[in-house]
Amino acid sequence: MSNILFALYHDFSANSAVHVHNFANQLAALGHSTAVAIPEDNDRGPGLGEQNYSVRRFDQIDGEWSRIFPNGRPPDVVHAWTPRENVRLFCEKLAGLCAFSLFVHLEDNEELILEVNLGTSFEKLASSRSAEIPGNLSHPRHYRGFIASADGVTMIMDRLERFVLSERPKLILWPGADEQLFFPRPHDPQLLAQLGLTNGTVVLCYTGNVHSANSRDVRSLYLAAAILDREGTPARLIRTGRDFCSFLGPDEEWAQKVSIELGQVPYQEIPALLSLADVLVQPGADNAFNEFRLPGKLPEFFAMGRPVLLPRTNIGRFVRDREEAWVLDKVDALGIVDAVLELRANKALSERLAAGALSFAREHFDWKQNAGALAAFYEKVAAKPPEETDVSAIAPP
Repeated sequence: MSNILFALYHDFSANSAVHVHNFANQLAALGHSTAVAIPEDNDRGPGLGEQNYSVRRFDQIDGEWSRIFPNGRPPDVVHAWTPRENVRLFCEKLAGLCAFSLFVHLEDNEELILEVNLGTSFEKLASSRSAEIPGNLSHPRHYRGFIASADGVTMIMDRLERFVLSERPKLILWPGADEQLFFPRPHDPQLLAQLGLTNGTVVLCYTGNVHSANSRDVRSLYLAAAILDREGTPARLIRTGRDFCSFLGPDEEWAQKVSIELGQVPYQEIPALLSLADVLVQPGADNAFNEFRLPGKLPEFFAMGRPVLLPRTNIGRFVRDREEAWVLDKVDALGIVDAVLELRANKALSERLAAGALSFAREHFDWKQNAGALAAFYEKVAAKPPEETDVSAIAPP
């Protein structure tokens, strides 16, 4: 069995940490020794549940492998969880300490995220020798080379293949939903009362952070709740997560009237909140941001057995419309309002979508199944010399 080290670009407060946590636990269950390295340890992940792996800061890994893996050996596999610059530099440091098979995971359009965060075109950043690139973003001149240096590449969405050299072995790797937490359950009357929600109120729920790249999409949820409420259908939006930018406009009072802002909540409390929703909505459209990602909350949405509304991009390209989810070309405020009203009037459609969502989750968002595919990919890539590697992309689970 292998020693496997995941290198995460942020501490465990990042959404990506849910994926790393579960893959590390599942690989440990398969008999591998696993560890997770993080740049800072402000949050070491206790809120995610049992951790059958060790956690170390980047600067604590110095070649004393007995402090990380029980057998005292170095990692056989290092999985860089995104090609962000702090991860790239850490892997460069590791390469000076030991030999290993390097895998890089892609989950976003890194070039667009650079542009949005720094307010400058990728081309200009890539040609500049003086631009300061934060460590938690990908370096415009180095990240492609880092991906190219990997023995294998995992991708959360098939379209990310455009950022990978054709000869690299690839695996499309979807996350899962913890079936012990995320499953169909009735509304909790006590929680409804605690949040001040009354019978007949339409409940929307968004459990995620807001940043520059998704702020317009999330704002549409507030607008939808405000429109419904104004037009005679009482509605509230339950929000968890952090806001990394201002996105509601100079006067936020209109949004505060229809939202319940809970901020950061323990991960184990999210399922009870999701269960209050009439429909679980992923806002947005098919664009340069959404087409390359798989929003971390979507597997959990599907697993809750509630109707799911999403745009015709990423997961929306794989579901059966009006069977496993309701797919729109653009999930904006008016689209959300129309869908909510139709679902309230059409119980059969609502029930069909709920059952279809759960079925899709069980088939595609199984942590054990997807971790098994990842372990097989590690073994396959490590077993073949580079010139013999099968370069065809592996289909989604």
